[in-house]
Amino acid sequence: MTAKQWEFSPATITVNKGDSVRITINSVDVAHGFNLPDFNINQQINPGKPTMVEFIADKQGTFSFACSIPCGKGHNKMTGEIIIK
Repeated sequence: MTAKQWEFSPATITVNKGDSVRITINSVDVAHGFNLPDFNINQQINPGKPTMVEFIADKQGTFSFACSIPCGKGHNKMTGEIIIK
């Protein structure tokens, strides 16, 4: 996944319930955060330093994530979702 002002790409990830999910996130500009509260994840992503996020998809549904470090005027639009089937 790539983090940049003001988007995550891809912004939607679909996995299956029970999957072991591993997402490597790269920031290409400034420090960002990856906050996935339903799985108790809040990681800082620094430019040029890949950050690994791991969790078990142990519940079904659609779960929102967002940037947790203010990164400019479009910060509030920097969101995405993980769909667990």
